[in-house]
Order: sequence, then C-alpha cells, then structure tokens
Amino acid sequence: MKETDLYPLLKTYLEELGFTVQAEVNNVDVVAIKEDVLLIVEMKTQLNLKLIYQGCQRQKISDIVYLAVPTLNNKKTLKERLHVLRRLNLGLLEVNLEKGTVEALIDPTEFVFRRSKRNKQKLLKEMSKRVTNINIGGTNNKLVTSYRESAIKIAYYLQDGEKTTKELRELSGVLKATSFLQKNYYNWFERVHRGVYGLSDQGKMELTQYAEIFEDLKLR
Repeated sequence: MKETDLYPLLKTYLEELGFTVQAEVNNVDVVAIKEDVLLIVEMKTQLNLKLIYQGCQRQKISDIVYLAVPTLNNKKTLKERLHVLRRLNLGLLEVNLEKGTVEALIDPTEFVFRRSKRNKQKLLKEMSKRVTNINIGGTNNKLVTSYRESAIKIAYYLQDGEKTTKELRELSGVLKATSFLQKNYYNWFERVHRGVYGLSDQGKMELTQYAEIFEDLKLR
C-alpha cells in the first residue's frame, strides 16, 4: 500500500462536500478550498509520530487540518491516539480501501480540559498515606502502595508466631488489621482459628523482599 492509494477516495470525499481539491501544493499532500474555508490533509499509511508532527506544522497555515490513514484495526491504540489528536486539535480521516469509503473519526475542534476531581483526590490520598519511597518510576515490579505497607507491618509481627487480631492491631498500628487479615489480598496470612492468624509460607518468603523498608516503617 502507498500513500497515493488514499488520494482518489479522499478527493472524491472532499469534492462531495463541496470542496475544490488539489494534491501536492507547496509540499502539502491535499489542499481543499470551499469559499473562505481552507482545509489541509496530510496522508500516511500509518498513524505515526511523523504524521502527527506534519499535521501540527500544517496548523501554521490553516486551523482545519486532518490526518488521513488506512483503516485502523487496533482499537486500543486508536483510542489512545484519538485522545492525543483531540488535544492537538487535529482531525482524523479513516480511508477504507476495501469498501471505498472515507470516515471522519474526529474533526479539528478546540480541546476542552476536563480534570477528574475524584482521581486527583485519590492520588493525593495515596501520596499522603505512603511512608516508604522504594518504588522506581517506570518499573513493572510490584509497587509498594500504602495498602501494601500496612500488610507488611502486620506480616512483620507474625514472623515469630501466630497472634490475635487485637495483638496485631496494637503492634502494627494498623487500625483495620482485621480487614487485612480476612481479605488476605496477598495470600500472606493464614487463619489458625477464630480471631487468631499466622503467616503463610508465601508470606514468609515475600516478606523478605521488603526488609530494606522495615526501618522506614518503624518496625523493630
């Protein structure tokens, strides 16, 4: 497939909308004019960074700039890139060569920022509850969240034997220790009998991975 394969369908599509269309005008792939409206289209066989950059450059000439690519099958990738294009005020035309159609997936409209108060508060809450600073940005390893920190505290005091929920609550300082033990999210705990818990083999093994933060968590 070549970029030129997209042009005939794009030309027909724009002409049906009442535009006069020319290709390769001063290094611009497609230029369309209707009355005082100037529309620019940049074509590529893939929706890549180079095409997006070209689109941004064309915004120096016109407010109405579209990118045109063949049918995009990866819906997740498409969703992510549509979000970027909206923020950049770029439109996107999808050219289906098999069906002979062109569809405007998004039009160039000014992006309105909508920030999530809920997510912001959730982020700030997690930040304020954390004690340690062991995580490394960009890693795929298990993160030490404030929840995991509390679980580590409880597990730490089970190393020398089973204890009651009351004892663990007092030793660890985790007020909701009983909930952590019952939910057992990390499979670290074992219920010995009512109100008494011990450390599982998995808990014993994985707890050693966090020895470097025991001091930060004020564990002795």
